[in-house]
Amino acid sequence: MKPAERRRAILDLLETHGEKSVEELARIFGVSQVTIRNDLADLEARGLVQRTYGGAVPVRKVLFNPSFEEKKRHRLEAKRAIALRALEEVREGDALILDAGSTTLILASLLKGRFRKLFVLTNSIPVALELQGSGLEVLVLGGQMRHHSLALIGPATVRELSWYRADKAFLGATGVDSKGFSTPNPLEAETKRAMVEAAGKAYILADSTKLNRPTLARFASLEEAVLVTDAEADPQVLWALEAAGARVWVADLPLTGAKKNRSVPAPRAGEGGKGHEEGD
Repeated sequence: MKPAERRRAILDLLETHGEKSVEELARIFGVSQVTIRNDLADLEARGLVQRTYGGAVPVRKVLFNPSFEEKKRHRLEAKRAIALRALEEVREGDALILDAGSTTLILASLLKGRFRKLFVLTNSIPVALELQGSGLEVLVLGGQMRHHSLALIGPATVRELSWYRADKAFLGATGVDSKGFSTPNPLEAETKRAMVEAAGKAYILADSTKLNRPTLARFASLEEAVLVTDAEADPQVLWALEAAGARVWVADLPLTGAKKNRSVPAPRAGEGGKGHEEGD
């Protein structure tokens, strides 16, 4: 991995987890602690991270704005709640597809130490690095790399996905509305579509800011996957999605007092999508 790519991956990990030590980063990326310190010095010089004793935390340009910081912490908490809900669906021995994204990266971190035998296919370099040393079998799909996310997408990825059959796929989405799940990038949409088709059950991990927000390229209908979102979702939006055919699982945010993993409302007969029979 080139230094620029590694630094982007480091920033992605810090954005997701909030803080990592130099020792952890050196282990994850398979480089020396001196190399990681140089990477962090470069990122700090560009105003992207703040170094701490033995590690680093991410910094935003609007760090001085308390409301922004509160929102950032809350979104990470929401994504972790969603990932924890998704984790309940994983079984020992499963073959999984993990899409690129911040919530699926958190899910990957939760798999470590909880399972001894999983086969994980992923198009995400950060997810693959997160699972390094976990003892789980990991296959990284090939394809065209998106530099901002280190995701591998496109025809090569789609072709490779057609060779496999997974038990479950966990994907992200930029937009969710009555027409289905979407993303701004058509190549990414094709890749996500192939993931849905390659799995027995599909789950879309999308926090409440993604709801009622369509984007350019749709990759799945509401009926084809379970939507896992957080407890700050607008009930009216959730009801509208249910009425359009979605199956919605709402993961509790620890500080909201919301009922854990509630579903709103109960699905009508015949409207369940992939994976709907589990987790109620």
